[in-house]
Amino acid sequence: MKTTPKILTLLCLLLTTSAQAALVTNGDFQSCDFAGWDNYTDGVRHTSPNTDFAIVNNAGACQAKVSIDVASGASAFFANTLSTEIDFTAASNAQLWLSFDWVFSGFDDGSNLADVFFVNFTNSLGDITGADANPGFLFEPTSTYGAGTYSMMLDNRFINQSGWFLDFNLEGGFTPDSFSSTLLIDNVALRSAPTNVPGPPMSALLLLGAAALFTRHKQSIRTI
Repeated sequence: MKTTPKILTLLCLLLTTSAQAALVTNGDFQSCDFAGWDNYTDGVRHTSPNTDFAIVNNAGACQAKVSIDVASGASAFFANTLSTEIDFTAASNAQLWLSFDWVFSGFDDGSNLADVFFVNFTNSLGDITGADANPGFLFEPTSTYGAGTYSMMLDNRFINQSGWFLDFNLEGGFTPDSFSSTLLIDNVALRSAPTNVPGPPMSALLLLGAAALFTRHKQSIRTI
């Protein structure tokens, strides 16, 4: 590698200020399995494959599938939960952003007694919280089928906390058509971005100037 490209490469490294991602293990399910995730039926963790949970593989583009469907042999009486431990490690001045894609579908009637899905944080004490770190939900319980992308900035009280889990819950309803719904989850991501992006450090500016002078000097020699 020539000297000038070396300097420019170092300069790029000094100037780079990007958001930290991958705080959720296997959030895009591209391992095409449940690595990094736990599956629960009625609060009991599965230690072997179960028909309530599956990986949908579309030519290598994988996503998680949670079902409550008696006709397909689902075992849940109350609810199925897809859960992963969250890494909230971040700088004290960071902003944490949670996002995921979801598809909720099935054959229930959408009434108040129909199947519902909801999303929340929980910890070992059983606390259930939303994005504001207060009791509640990240995604409020809904019985309305649909699809979308969730994106929300989290309260900074979560920063550097441990022992928290992200739960995707599919709960069976009490209508004649209940226990016949499916939840698809994909692209689960938690990103950490600095609140204030600093300007280029003086060392980077000096390197930029040195690179420019060096290049100009070489060009001058060639023209002599």
